[in-house]
Amino acid sequence: MIGVSFLYRIRASLFLIFLLVGSPTPLPERAESADSVRAIVVLRAPAAAGHNDSSTLPGFAQVQEHVVAAAAAAGAREVARLRTLPIVVLEAPRAVIERLEDHPQVAYIAEDMLAVPHLTSSVALVSADLVHQESTGAGVAIAILDTGVDAAHPFFGGRVIAEACFSTNNPGDGATSLCPGGATELIGPGAAAPCSVAACDHGTHVAGIAAGNRGVAPGAALIAVQVFSRIANCSAFSLPSPCALGYVADQLRALDWLASTRFDPPLAVINLSLGTGTFSSVAACESNPNGAALKSAIAVLRTQGIITVASSGNNGNPQALSLPACLSNVVSVGATTKTMPDQVASFSNSAPFLTLLAPGVAITSSVPGGSFASRSGTSMAAPHVSGALALLRSARPGYTPDAYMSALVSTGQPVTDPRNGLTKPRINVFAAVNALAPLAPRAFLPVVAR
Repeated sequence: MIGVSFLYRIRASLFLIFLLVGSPTPLPERAESADSVRAIVVLRAPAAAGHNDSSTLPGFAQVQEHVVAAAAAAGAREVARLRTLPIVVLEAPRAVIERLEDHPQVAYIAEDMLAVPHLTSSVALVSADLVHQESTGAGVAIAILDTGVDAAHPFFGGRVIAEACFSTNNPGDGATSLCPGGATELIGPGAAAPCSVAACDHGTHVAGIAAGNRGVAPGAALIAVQVFSRIANCSAFSLPSPCALGYVADQLRALDWLASTRFDPPLAVINLSLGTGTFSSVAACESNPNGAALKSAIAVLRTQGIITVASSGNNGNPQALSLPACLSNVVSVGATTKTMPDQVASFSNSAPFLTLLAPGVAITSSVPGGSFASRSGTSMAAPHVSGALALLRSARPGYTPDAYMSALVSTGQPVTDPRNGLTKPRINVFAAVNALAPLAPRAFLPVVAR
């Protein structure tokens, strides 16, 4: 996995927030440069954490409208506006984006980055099968943000309850949308159909590990979200061309949709088996503008009780994790072998701030067309944890996300990575369930009519 990062400076000076309804502050003259870039623009406006209706936040919407109008006047094109955060995505000549940094309502700007997928049974190794007699994950949903999911695969038993696609047309990167019909946003049945280039079986494989009929949580519902785009030339990523890569902006759009939508059964866990770059500390990760934007989006979801899980990356780096796994509010997962005794996979990124380990070598799961295949990667480890969290929430409802995480971490099998001497817990789902006592149902006194 190789990340591409062209990061804009975060301006140190502070500006007042101007919540103006009148004419927008104009940018300097239109740029003559045709060097168009795609930018995530984070605004100085109140976040919408805990809110799902932007109409309740007039200042929030006004700031977005104000900045988009100013940017459009200078030659920018609006790509998207988030509903739960003060963020807009724009395409514009680089000079326009650089000038936009000086706008008083802009906090910082990040040039969009591309992420790559982090390319019998491991279920018994993590003791998930021992939980299935009590709970299968029914009553909760897992969102898979990936290359799409074959919803008709028999392995899912009709449990894909929602689909969406967020993809990009960006001639500068040779990117074209992989949403059905070429749309850049699509919601509804069939929207998250697997893409049609190399490695597009990835999302179906990941979903099968988390919630297939013989997966970790075989009764959980699935929400499939396709967030990748077709890239014509992938030589910079050491991948065959064309390939599927995912923009951070499309991940943000997907997280925004999940945060502003209600599902039945409710969304409990989001799986991100993808990433970009490597970061040797949480501070470095969260000071990255793309990291800061993703952290804010994930924080909104966490306030709703939704946990985000991400793969650590496949660079074989013993002292760094990829983005978004390196964020402090994400559950980061490295890969182990699926045979005893556990060993950390040589390709797995690791660091002192890694959260958990799970099997990620030679994992058999579903692929499009009703088939099955074996894959290895931290991509395969992360959905083991996502499925485990779904099982915990289903078997022991009522606990906080922190309590579920504490149970997984405290009961895991310790595995030491010889590359760095770090010992991290490999999940044991049965032990984690047993560490959480069933919460007593609340007693309600009958209402007596007088």
